[in-house]
Amino acid sequence: MAFSFPLYLLLPLLVTVTSAQSTCPDGEEIIYSPFRPWFSFDYGPEPGDCWKAAICLLGQADPARNQQFAATALVMGLLPMVFRDIAWPERRVVLVSSPLPTLAEVVVRALGLEPAVKGGSIAGAALRSRFRAMVLAFASLFALLASYAGLALVEIYSKRTALGCVYPIIALTWCLVSVIPAAIHVVFESFRRRGVKKGSESGDTRASAVQGGDQQWPVQISWGIYYIIGTLVYTSIMAVTPLELFVWVVIMAAVSGTGKMLALYICLMLRSPA
Repeated sequence: MAFSFPLYLLLPLLVTVTSAQSTCPDGEEIIYSPFRPWFSFDYGPEPGDCWKAAICLLGQADPARNQQFAATALVMGLLPMVFRDIAWPERRVVLVSSPLPTLAEVVVRALGLEPAVKGGSIAGAALRSRFRAMVLAFASLFALLASYAGLALVEIYSKRTALGCVYPIIALTWCLVSVIPAAIHVVFESFRRRGVKKGSESGDTRASAVQGGDQQWPVQISWGIYYIIGTLVYTSIMAVTPLELFVWVVIMAAVSGTGKMLALYICLMLRSPA
């Protein structure tokens, strides 16, 4: 009797797994199925769902294929850090003559660049025409929105994350919620600037290519939590095939690149001319 209670708790799970596997599509059809979403398969008389698709796929895959899925998951987990942080070391710092407007600074930091205030004129400005910078900013915005749309389509028609199987665009949501740590960063940076104005220090912002690296611990923790969540989200995307992995890499590079282009042109458009 002492062992019947735990087994009783596990019984619904065992029944669910068994019933799911009994209505699975053919193994050869579902195991290697790049860009075929779970709703494109037939799961029997009962409507299939994302979790049942994952059970069918991983349950019917052979050990070699499961090892491949584990390897691609590790590579997927590196994408957020590589494309948003590691791939842009000192290139992330953009010099501006005066602090950006609050909303613009939040957007710029959310897209991955670090505006650094440098007193006086800025030599070697690439774009002295604000109109040209505005045109390029709108072009970059269009490219970024197209990249976001591509990311959403890849996530819908690729495999889902185990953290939110029924939510189709959790990776895109992770990209968008970067405004939260960016807003925290901007708030603490504004406090720092006020302290500098009251003191005798220089008004120049310390140029750090690491987001929040020169800020107080709440900013560092917020960015750390953000990147940890991104790593978990991308690592938990289930059963990614090599072809899907390649497309994920390309689309993440496009999202990161177009985002930083937009942030750069926002800085060039709003900073004081040389």
